[in-house]
Amino acid sequence: MSARRAALWIIVAGTIVRLVLAATTGLGTDESYMAGNARLLALGYFDHPPLHVWMAWAAEQLFGESPLAVRAPFVLLFAATTWLMFRLTSRLFGERAGLWAAVALTLAPVFTLADGSWLVPDGPAIFFLLAAAIAVFRATAEESSRPLGWWLTAGVLTGLALLSKFNAAFFPLAVFAWLITTPSLRRHLATAGPWLAAVVALIVLAPALIWNAEHGWAGIAFQAGRADGSGLSVVRALTDLGGQLLYLTPWLGIPFAISLIAQLGRGPRDSRGWLLALSAVGPIAVFTLIALRSGGLPHWTMPGWLFAIPLFGRDAAALAARRPRFARGYMAAVAVVFAVLLVAFALEVWRGVFVPPSLIAAHPGVDPTVDLVDWRELGPVLSKQGLPASGMAVGAPHWTIAGKVSFALGPAVPVLCVCSDPREFAFRMDQAAWDGHDIVMVGLADTDWGSVAPYFDALEPLPDAAITRAGQPIIPLQLRLGRNLHFPGEIK
Repeated sequence: MSARRAALWIIVAGTIVRLVLAATTGLGTDESYMAGNARLLALGYFDHPPLHVWMAWAAEQLFGESPLAVRAPFVLLFAATTWLMFRLTSRLFGERAGLWAAVALTLAPVFTLADGSWLVPDGPAIFFLLAAAIAVFRATAEESSRPLGWWLTAGVLTGLALLSKFNAAFFPLAVFAWLITTPSLRRHLATAGPWLAAVVALIVLAPALIWNAEHGWAGIAFQAGRADGSGLSVVRALTDLGGQLLYLTPWLGIPFAISLIAQLGRGPRDSRGWLLALSAVGPIAVFTLIALRSGGLPHWTMPGWLFAIPLFGRDAAALAARRPRFARGYMAAVAVVFAVLLVAFALEVWRGVFVPPSLIAAHPGVDPTVDLVDWRELGPVLSKQGLPASGMAVGAPHWTIAGKVSFALGPAVPVLCVCSDPREFAFRMDQAAWDGHDIVMVGLADTDWGSVAPYFDALEPLPDAAITRAGQPIIPLQLRLGRNLHFPGEIK
């Protein structure tokens, strides 16, 4: 079988698996929150640039709010992302390298599951980053007959990557460093192409910038504030690195790192690999250093690891030429382990076969798959109590809980975040308009109702509820009726 045909079969098989998972698992906390945000089409949103929310809005308009409906665009986009990975790596290092890279992308959990299936900004971001990289290589190729057109294309694609996630900004910085440090490419800086590409990228990003300007730069300030810290912690940085390896799996993450370090050692002598290395090292180094100072999330570095995969593809193809049995056996073993883990993951999400429900109810964090259980039972539980009554809203004491509640109850029920950090809930509607109203409050078993009490004249207990999986309660919920909501002045 040719490498191209094999890559296509991998894409087809992976897409089928992702569609099945998308249809049979509930939305995670971030997804539920974003699906609710997508009910309102806006130039921007608090947490991230708007492109992924626009995609979810379009899906909701066409197909409704089911998990499959809002996830399908991201599943299909990742199929195209895998093809772009194959094409980029093939263009630079040959089709065998492209196949190795496509396989590695498919077997890395953070890409194939989170970025490739879920309603998160990372899926569109990595698609447009790979597309922009292809355009940059086309623009700088010696045989390019229309470099300006490719530079403008790169600008549009980079802008769309930025419109997906702000950390895509590392890519244009890497391109600039690449042009400066590679003697044969410096001439491009004397042409209009790269500079016009930068202008075009900013124009494409304009909706997010306009929204932020109109809202006191709330979203950008929020993202920048996540880098604040109180001191250095080696343990925190090592924990972040461990999380990165876990997201990639060690048996892929370590080879990716070896290929990246090797390319950094070669420097600009290998100009094709040098751009990939610069694109990779920026987010990996910066966000790992941020973790050293203030903590971070391992997935922040993943746009960097994305560009290490073509380097791995090149090195894996070279190894396969020398030691085919070892290389193919290694990747086959990685595939088998991934398949076993994926089946175990699905069984736990669907049926909870490994962790006892009683343990989950007492310690929810022990089973992270609980996050992929929708709270659809909440609506019928409230309806049996005649709640929420006409003209009444539902509230939650944290944005993560409010996101789950909002998706579960649907667009007809207004949901508030009665808290000091309401995120996008502060922009979905004027929450202060509900001052003076009674609010049904939904909390978890460990909710600190004392912190909620100042928002109401009284909090009256309601019968508790529980979210179940396979007929077993796994998420105990506490319900309260808040009398006479009054937001503190600073929250209005």
